[in-house]
Amino acid sequence: MVEDRILKELREADTYSDHFSRADFDQFAGVAGSNELVAETQVRRPHALAEGVPVDVAIMAYEEFTADGTAGNSETLNLSHDPVESTATAEPIVVYEDDSRLAIDSRDYENDTVTVTPANADSTLGVFYASGEQARVAVQKTAPAAKAQETLWSGDTGLIHLRDTAREPITLEFGSSPLQAVIPTDWRLQVYVDAPYTARFAKDIGGDGNEEVASNSLLGFQYRATRDEIEGLKTAVAQDSAGR
Repeated sequence: MVEDRILKELREADTYSDHFSRADFDQFAGVAGSNELVAETQVRRPHALAEGVPVDVAIMAYEEFTADGTAGNSETLNLSHDPVESTATAEPIVVYEDDSRLAIDSRDYENDTVTVTPANADSTLGVFYASGEQARVAVQKTAPAAKAQETLWSGDTGLIHLRDTAREPITLEFGSSPLQAVIPTDWRLQVYVDAPYTARFAKDIGGDGNEEVASNSLLGFQYRATRDEIEGLKTAVAQDSAGR
């Protein structure tokens, strides 16, 4: 059988192990209230995502404010989407003033506020933060022209942000098929978010053409990749995905 031959070649292929990090993905702004693509990467050779090992998924809400007209004033920003003291990321709230990181004076999670002291009057304040609101994040593999696709994992970001991922890591499980973890050449690994807020990995807050990064966001997947192509793999994976 073709599938048996492909599985044999996958087992015997010359491979190497590595991981996708946030920097490997093209990133896009989410749209509040809509299921939107927020990150994707296209593979250039066959990949298989690692099963049963921790993955990194922490996607921040983004809000923007304007500082008041007096430089050096302490200002309390009211965050709209339930900021939480997340254990899934080292910094639950990150604030920029234009293109510079801004120190946080205090955080009040009970009242959904963060207090900062902007250096300049009328500057733009951008806030990336972990939200406790219910929102769906899904990881999927997609063929060129979306001729085949399959969701590999999905979860609620609100629950993820409250999860102790050091003790209870997020993992991928592929019990449906030996080909479920496989992403053929030219396919994309994609991340979709459906949230009541704007999900972002970065934003040009200062307006200088350079994006400020949500350093508290996480995206990481371990994989094994072959060094050579495997004949018929694209068709086999597309047919396998269509069967679920």
